[in-house]
Amino acid sequence: MKKGIFFVFMLTASLSGAMAQKISGKVFDEKSKETLPYCNVYWLEGGGGAITDAEGVFVLNRKNDKQTKLVFSYTGYANDTVSIEGKTTLDVALKPVGTTLGMIEIKERVKSTYLSKMSLEQKEIISSEGLKHLACCNLGESFENSASVDVGYSDAVSGSKQIQLLGLTGVYSQLLLENMPFLRGLSAPFGLGYVPGNWMESISVSKGVATVKHGYETITGIIDLEYEKPNKGDLFSLNAYVNNELKSELSAKTNWMINDKLSTGLYLYGTTNQFKAYDHLGKKVDGSKGDGFMDYPKHSQFNVVNRWTYEVPDGICSQTMINYTHEDRVGGQMDFTKEMRGSDSIYGLGGTTDRIHFFTKNGAPINNASSFGTQVSATYFKQDAFYGLSNYKGSEGDVYANVLVNSEIWGGHSVDFGASFRYSDTREDLLSIPYIGAALFNSNSADDKANFYKTEVVPGVFGQFSFKYDKKFVATAGLRYDYNSFYNAHILTPRLHFRWKITDDLIFRGAGGKGYRSANIIADNFGILASSRNIHVDEVLQMEDAWNGGLNLSHTIKLGGDREMTIALDYYHTNFVNQVVMDLDKSENEVHFYNLDGKSYSNAAQLDINIEPIERFNITLAGRYNDVQTTYHGELKQKPYVAKWKGLVVLSYKTKYDKWMFDLTTQFNGRQRIPLNVGYPNEYADAYIYMLGQITRKFKTFDLYVGVENLTDYKQDVPVFGADQPFSQHFDASVVYAPVMGRLFYLGFRLNIK
Repeated sequence: MKKGIFFVFMLTASLSGAMAQKISGKVFDEKSKETLPYCNVYWLEGGGGAITDAEGVFVLNRKNDKQTKLVFSYTGYANDTVSIEGKTTLDVALKPVGTTLGMIEIKERVKSTYLSKMSLEQKEIISSEGLKHLACCNLGESFENSASVDVGYSDAVSGSKQIQLLGLTGVYSQLLLENMPFLRGLSAPFGLGYVPGNWMESISVSKGVATVKHGYETITGIIDLEYEKPNKGDLFSLNAYVNNELKSELSAKTNWMINDKLSTGLYLYGTTNQFKAYDHLGKKVDGSKGDGFMDYPKHSQFNVVNRWTYEVPDGICSQTMINYTHEDRVGGQMDFTKEMRGSDSIYGLGGTTDRIHFFTKNGAPINNASSFGTQVSATYFKQDAFYGLSNYKGSEGDVYANVLVNSEIWGGHSVDFGASFRYSDTREDLLSIPYIGAALFNSNSADDKANFYKTEVVPGVFGQFSFKYDKKFVATAGLRYDYNSFYNAHILTPRLHFRWKITDDLIFRGAGGKGYRSANIIADNFGILASSRNIHVDEVLQMEDAWNGGLNLSHTIKLGGDREMTIALDYYHTNFVNQVVMDLDKSENEVHFYNLDGKSYSNAAQLDINIEPIERFNITLAGRYNDVQTTYHGELKQKPYVAKWKGLVVLSYKTKYDKWMFDLTTQFNGRQRIPLNVGYPNEYADAYIYMLGQITRKFKTFDLYVGVENLTDYKQDVPVFGADQPFSQHFDASVVYAPVMGRLFYLGFRLNIK
């Protein structure tokens, strides 16, 4: 019984053995939840013991009734003695040395951002502590200290954000919630704003293809969110935030233990900035009047989650959650209100969104060497939006189910196999947008209307084999088969991963495989609606597919005490076999979509250095190079809006006992190619520096924090082309390569009751 249900569901539940004489379990770090490999486990009485494997799992025999207690010993952690009376499985959390001393509690040191040493894939983890170093009101604001993930606005007026990973847009990565599909399809354009920061326990970013258990859609990586668990979280917590543009947010959580098996949590979030609008460029030192468009749309959002946890120590473990989100958004020119929708005298945008998301995941042991698990998720999404005289209506229903069996076989190796099923019904309606092209997605187009409808039924099966050698080397080879009914496509997805622990501090990883995805041309490129460009679909679009491979080398150097330096170097290559190309270069007034005819690839190399030169002072240095090129109407060009290079410097200092925290982040963003656009004078935008900082004062039960974003007040010169003629063919608000909002100050308050 190795990784099985733990990997799939990330549940901290033990799996029972078939024989009373066998004791099994898993050992992990109390705070980070990272498993602890090669931990010593031995009987307090009678002698004998075992060592956990590379995944932190142990199995040993109980020889007699006198053996009632197990001792767990691991370098850098306090020993723990655990009674096994009435138990056949154990889930043991060890504390780093110095976390407790008698009745005096000493807070353990938790890294803000770190690279996992134990995971098979290269994985960067942003802890809950790391999220506190940022304003972090939502997921879109959680990556400002990350060199791997870029977040930017899709346009200058809607507030929609998008991510980049390995130089490619976020549609080629999977966004998961506790290892289950979360924000995909039509939810993606505004989805980064649907996840409040203080709901998250951690964020893990894995580069490259994922294992076959996660499906065929992952090409560039996985971003997996961990929400707080009802049985692990605080009794009550509260986070309040306000900035100088009068945007305010309030988030609250409460958790109850109903009994020793059942617990529940209720999480509430609300935000609004309906009070006052600020003009693009209107706060310039030179006194310019601005462009007449709002910095950020007025909006309000209500978000609620109810989740349940059920755990039986020697049996079933279950997690269930339901989430409802409602959002209203209005933007555009300064004097626009939602009652003016449809007006041709003042430009506005906005609309309403409703989203319901449900998941349940359950696991149980089969015997001492096997486990069984299920995942089910369902999402309903509906959006009614408008951009000037154009109207967009989108709806999506998505159901996903996954069944997994994990079993240990001879020699300590293991196999995973299972089946999955997805039903997805996506409907996108565009009205009053000139549309030219082939029929797409059951299109029934009129001159002023284009429908993009598709229904996908996707059954699939998969299997993978994990090979382990001498506790130093792990390799996983997997293969899955899926059938997509909409494209009538038989999809074969091979994946390979390995981790070689050369020494305890030197780890070499590799991953490779193929990925596929079904494109949603409007939702994937939502920012294009904030322009006057006519949409052309030049041919019937096929599924996208690409190969991705990468290598990673990480080395940890001890500096004395608990201080250390970590150096990581990685390189990933993505090569598209087919890609749905969005061509902005063919015409100044048009956007063309077509299947790739030529080459399209991405090369991404990154160096990360994290060092603690003196106690409580951490420095992160990172540099990244991206070479992303695509063939546009027969010519291989750099992909627009992708910086060839990026640098990152993060300085973080804590005073003794963590009473004060000081954080300063500086991003160095290289030049980006700008596609052919009305009014843009140069092919490349200038490089720029973006800075942000925060000061936090901790008290016994609450924190106060103040901060600033865009410290240097850098803004791109022209956020909106044709701002004085928004209904002309010269209007384009989708050309975003740098901040469109100026310096922003904020104040926040965090309360935690254990």
